[in-house]
Amino acid sequence: MSTVPDPQQNQARARVIEMVGVGKRYGNVEVLKPVDLSIEDGEFLTILGPSGSGKTTIIRMIGGFTRPTSGRILLDGRDIVDQPIFDRPFNTVFQDYALFPHMSVAKNIAYGLMVRGRPKAEISRKVAEALAVVDLSDKAARYPADLSGGQRQRVALARAIICEPRVVLLDEPLAALDAELRRSMRDFLKDLQRRIRTTFIFITHDQDEAISISDRIVVMDHGRVEQVGTPEEIYYHPKSVFVAKFFGESNLLAGGVTALAGTDAVIESALGTLTKPGHAGLNAGTAVTLAARPESFRLVAGDGPRAGECDVSGTVEAITFLGATSQLVVGIAGAPGETIKVRAATKEISGKLAVGDSLTVAWTPADISVLAG
Repeated sequence: MSTVPDPQQNQARARVIEMVGVGKRYGNVEVLKPVDLSIEDGEFLTILGPSGSGKTTIIRMIGGFTRPTSGRILLDGRDIVDQPIFDRPFNTVFQDYALFPHMSVAKNIAYGLMVRGRPKAEISRKVAEALAVVDLSDKAARYPADLSGGQRQRVALARAIICEPRVVLLDEPLAALDAELRRSMRDFLKDLQRRIRTTFIFITHDQDEAISISDRIVVMDHGRVEQVGTPEEIYYHPKSVFVAKFFGESNLLAGGVTALAGTDAVIESALGTLTKPGHAGLNAGTAVTLAARPESFRLVAGDGPRAGECDVSGTVEAITFLGATSQLVVGIAGAPGETIKVRAATKEISGKLAVGDSLTVAWTPADISVLAG
């Protein structure tokens, strides 16, 4: 079992799986609109979305459990739509672990090699390696009922990786765990993937989970891929109102394009006049939504905004203590009913700001995403 060091994250990777126009219908109900998606060798790809978004349909089609209605699924450039499950070099880890209760941990892990008729010496060696990788060497003789939820999940992971699949499919494997164990297991999962350098495709509805472990994230809603990108790209540069609202907390403000200057759009909103480059597709009079994260705003000290910053005045309407940071709700001056949430270091505002105080906040245009509608 390979445990090579983690390569440079920015190195070009070969495509392992490519979905080309893959869609799924059940009768007249379209549960997945045609998807084009490339999955790279050795990456941790997370498919994120609410219930009914189509994320599980994608992983089931890749695994061969569900046949697509349209499109092709390519493995190393070869269409595998007609290839049976047992011939695909993938293994799946399910939410319910699916361990054999009458088998020891070691035999559960060995099962895939046993059904493939591998020699006993090879099975013993690989089971020992897999147990070491998931830190369960001292639990080999125990049975699933004797293990904690996290330990059972690690057994399921060891069973999935022991046959050295090209891709490991993880269908919400942490959903049944409590919050603290879930956080621990997601760290373990990412560390495991980095060590063995196998492609992981992970399904979740948990945004924090996705942002903490993924190389790239596919955000889905109502059977449609809304955006694909790195956690940073999706968090700071959402491409739709749904992504901005679903993936973390955002300020959303109505705006309108008042003029175009080359490829720049001049936008008016409660924040004032904003010029955004690279928006040549917009027209004067177009309604837009401005999206910005609470931490994109900065409290302005007495020296005023910095070069390149915009600013707006307002009044503190609420303060919420969040530990190291606190969140302010600021009513925007001159725009009744319009507010923005501003995240700041607690030590920066503790004892210095109170509800009703006036203040000025600043931001840079690059921190504002301009979304359709």
